Amino acid sequence: MFIRYILIIISLYLHSLNAATSSHWNYDALGPDVWSDLYSTCDGLSQSPINIKTACTTYQEFAAFSFSSAYDLAQKFTLTNNGHTISAEQVNASAYPLTLTGGGLSEPFTFVNFHLHWGRNYKSGSEHQL
Repeated sequence: MFIRYILIIISLYLHSLNAATSSHWNYDALGPDVWSDLYSTCDGLSQSPINIKTACTTYQEFAAFSFSSAYDLAQKFTLTNNGHTISAEQVNASAYPLTLTGGGLSEPFTFVNFHLHWGRNYKSGSEHQL
């Protein structure tokens, strides 16, 4: 009888371990505080969330940003629901590249995609704080 209970406990543990390791990340049980346990690339020095403490920041002026002329054109995007967020990719990126220069950037930045963040209420959803 005792062995049967041990086998049941081991079976339940293996099932829960398999479910945890095969699941996608989320903002609940598999949230940001354990992402580095599940994905080693989430364990760097420049990872989200970033808490910007304004009392410790220094003001610095930069030249204005300059956007490419494609920013003034109507653009088409392909939207994808990946189960966590909605992401968007520009349809004609090679014909109408969206670039950003200035503002202290060392080189032009080219738009690749964007995704949205939201939460259950007004206090959740963003990965960054000011």
